[in-house]
Amino acid sequence: MNIGLATDSVLVAVAVACTALLIRRRGDISREFQKSWRSVIMGMYCANVGLLLNLTRDFEELSYFRITGPTETNLIVKTLFYVLCMLLIFNGVRQWYPLILSVQRSGVQKARLYRKLVEEANSIFLRWDSQGKIVSINRFGEELFGYSRHELVGKPVVGTIVAEKDAEGFDLAAMIEDIRRNPDEYKNNENENVTRDGRRVWIAWRNAYISEGQNDEPELLSIGVDMTGRKRVEEAIYALASSISYGQGREDTLGETMRHLARAYGARYAFYAVYADEQQDSMRVLAFWDGTRVTAGDVYSLEGTPCRDVLQGKLDIIEEGLVQRYPEHVMFRDRGVESYFGTVLKNASGDATGIISVMDTRPMRFPEWSRSVLHVFADRISGELERRTAEENIYRLAHYDALTGLPNRLLFHDRLEQAVAHASRNRQYVALLFLDLDRFKHVNDSIGHAGGDMLLKEVAERLQECVRSSDTVARTGGDEFIVLLSDFSTEEDLLQTTSVMAEKFVEVISRPFHIESMEFYVSVSIGITVFPQDGSNIDYLIRNADIAMYHAKDKGRNRFEYYHSRMNEIAEKRSRMESELRVAVDRGQLCLRYQPVVDAEDGRILWFEALLRWQHPEHGLVMPEDFIDLAEESGLILSMGEWVTEEVCRQLQAWKRSGFPVRTLAMNLSMRQLERPGLITVLDRFMEQYGVEPSNLILEITESMLMEDPERTLPVVRALSGRGYVLAMDDFGTGYSSFGQLRQLNVDSLKIDRSFVAQLGQDGSAESIVSAIIGMAGELGMRVVAEGVENREQMQFLRQQGCRLMQGFHIGYPMEAGECERYVRQNKHPWHEANT
Repeated sequence: MNIGLATDSVLVAVAVACTALLIRRRGDISREFQKSWRSVIMGMYCANVGLLLNLTRDFEELSYFRITGPTETNLIVKTLFYVLCMLLIFNGVRQWYPLILSVQRSGVQKARLYRKLVEEANSIFLRWDSQGKIVSINRFGEELFGYSRHELVGKPVVGTIVAEKDAEGFDLAAMIEDIRRNPDEYKNNENENVTRDGRRVWIAWRNAYISEGQNDEPELLSIGVDMTGRKRVEEAIYALASSISYGQGREDTLGETMRHLARAYGARYAFYAVYADEQQDSMRVLAFWDGTRVTAGDVYSLEGTPCRDVLQGKLDIIEEGLVQRYPEHVMFRDRGVESYFGTVLKNASGDATGIISVMDTRPMRFPEWSRSVLHVFADRISGELERRTAEENIYRLAHYDALTGLPNRLLFHDRLEQAVAHASRNRQYVALLFLDLDRFKHVNDSIGHAGGDMLLKEVAERLQECVRSSDTVARTGGDEFIVLLSDFSTEEDLLQTTSVMAEKFVEVISRPFHIESMEFYVSVSIGITVFPQDGSNIDYLIRNADIAMYHAKDKGRNRFEYYHSRMNEIAEKRSRMESELRVAVDRGQLCLRYQPVVDAEDGRILWFEALLRWQHPEHGLVMPEDFIDLAEESGLILSMGEWVTEEVCRQLQAWKRSGFPVRTLAMNLSMRQLERPGLITVLDRFMEQYGVEPSNLILEITESMLMEDPERTLPVVRALSGRGYVLAMDDFGTGYSSFGQLRQLNVDSLKIDRSFVAQLGQDGSAESIVSAIIGMAGELGMRVVAEGVENREQMQFLRQQGCRLMQGFHIGYPMEAGECERYVRQNKHPWHEANT
């Protein structure tokens, strides 16, 4: 076989193989290419036939058939098949050309459309290679990150548009490395990116792996959507919820919330404020985020501000030009505020309590969805403010006096404990002043508790005006106040300050109080104790000040007393006596003694005065001056007074039945009894029970009692007189009553105070007073009784002045009921024999 034959054979084999391949791919040919495909197939058939004819030319023996072998016919036919092949293939290719051009034009159009979509999209299209370097980025990405694409191409992603770590410390570099190595596992991710100027933006990425990218190298296509606004809103709402839920009790909780609110809107400022006055003309800023820190406490007028318009419902958004609309207000002008968005804070009742706003120095746009964010903040902050208000109210109720607004006992104890601890560490002194108002009950009884409350409030104001800002004035209950003075380095400084302070308290409280068109006077008794001299325990200090205060009352009231250790002994004795006195009535330890009142001229015994005694099981017979004041203070005088009244009535009944010539007894009424609404009822009940007439009972009332509260006592005294009871004015001359008042009260007799009688023959002024009382009483038709007559000289002087009725040890000592009978039946008494 020669080379020509081999070449022709190879050509035939290749042509047949190509034809077979074309026939086999027939099913993959689309319908519009079927016609051209058939033309090409027919051309391939012609080529195969021509090649076969050309192959026969190498065999002489085939010349017999003319068409085969090296014949002219073979050459002509072969050439014709070649020509036909070229024509058919050209015809097929000619049909492909328009289709190819159409596909090419379509591809170009799609490529242009893709480029336009990529460039005009509001998303980032970022291509980066397997080395983590940027291949290309679209226009939106340029604008967002602040770089031109020429500056970004070839730069690493990490360190250019992605920081090593985000704001929360998450390792972004490691995440980018994982995406680069395993793109299929990170088809979607969200992370924080960084712009050229350092701003941090959140982007949601969708990543796609490209196996053949630029220069046929693998690439990653990352399509990103800017979700910074949504992310900030999510973070702000989360921060709002978590700060309120878990930050309760922290003062800066809502201040931090303003920072999150400003960040949510990308604004420079955010603040919330509440009404600062009852007229609602101004606002107090509770938290203001100025871009770097939170401030609070500023008060600004609502006049000429957008806040006023928001509260009135006129507007809520100013996207630009705020300063032009509100040019006068310094709060907005000085900060260069251009845009504003605000809404109202409301309480549970729906009433406006304040405002919450965001502001910026540049124009802002507020999409509809973003407006609801501020309302969410407003609702949550309103709820938190209401919760805090409730907590503050509860705290105030627990730690402050509701009437005066002063610290109460609980808060005072806490401050005292802190002051004592501080003074102990620094070797300083602390003073307590315990104040109790004198005659405060008179105010309550005169104008009711509402008027008393008004007086207490004014007392609190006066006390606060006297103290330093570092001192504490507290109301511990009723009409009691306590003052804490601290930070004294020397005892001399403390004593000087407390003395001046106490004198000032006494002076300011003694000034008149004008309540409901009436003028009232009260005084104050003050007890002072000092740390550490008088003790280190706060309960002991308060108790010591209380004890000193009672000593001030015992010494005449309207004064102050320093505590000393002996007072404690007296107080303990007083406390024991009060406990024993409470059971004295039930155990029958009280008893009466009777002292005669006589007519010194004719020797008649007119009546006996019933005098109370306490038969103590250990101390024997206790005189009234040792326990009556205590009974008054503790209120025991009421039960003791009822017991005395019943015993007096029982004794009168017994004497009446026995034919005893004296049918009259005198008894003393206390101020507490006189103020008691049921006094006349009690007297009438015992009168009826024992068959005693009111005229047989003389009720002795001290002059000081009558003058202490005349508006209250005078009507009671008149009522007693109207019921037929005989009235006597005891201790006359020590008070400030007038004879005109005595005439109005229908007083039967005056008892000259024993202090004047004791000075007869020694003090000329006392004699003048006694003479004047006897003379004026005689002119008014009143009987005069001189009590405390202890010797013959006193008796003689009194008789000379016209005073016939006398009582005292010279006349007769207080005696039991049985002794009274023997006393009356005596024919002659020493005092009468001496007179005759």
